Amino acid sequence: MTAWRILLVTATVAGLVCLATSIGRPWAYFTVQSNVMLALYYGWRLVNGRRSSGFADAKGAVTLYLLVTCLVNYISRDLANPLALLDGGGVRGVGNFLLHYVTPVMALVDWATFDRSRRVRWAAPFAWLGYPLLYGGFVLIAAPNLPRRYVYPFLDVERLGWPTVAAVAVAALAAFVVLGYALLGVHRLTAVPATAVPANA
Repeated sequence: MTAWRILLVTATVAGLVCLATSIGRPWAYFTVQSNVMLALYYGWRLVNGRRSSGFADAKGAVTLYLLVTCLVNYISRDLANPLALLDGGGVRGVGNFLLHYVTPVMALVDWATFDRSRRVRWAAPFAWLGYPLLYGGFVLIAAPNLPRRYVYPFLDVERLGWPTVAAVAVAALAAFVVLGYALLGVHRLTAVPATAVPANA
């Protein structure tokens, strides 16, 4: 488990460095912000070891954000082969591949494989909406100072209008909840029965 998480954090940091050196204001993107969360969370887990293993809700949130990052990129690229990002994409392509596909898949594997005795609250997927809501507000408020006025086309109020953007936002939040419960279902299905957990775990 430790080796896996060291590899996960290493892949995340490498991807962040690649994008930080190849695009303007990388901090504005959901991809970068969610991967920073991933690096901080698993870095903290590596430093604190078993003492930090009870924060399953936080792990679920980070995993959900990475899963959304992966799916949005895959769909927006018309289901193109992720490896195409490495074909002539340079440093930026490597960064995009690492942060959109490698780290989300590794995070999902970690979610399904480790910490299986730690329970996640059934209401957690709704709590996990906090960051996406804040991010949406950040994009709409800070748009004039972002690398593109709206870093994601579906949040472009000037082109789409408020009704369309609001409808897209509601659909996106619903997708977050659905995916959140899918993650919760995976966690429950792979959970270790309480009777199998040592008393000092």
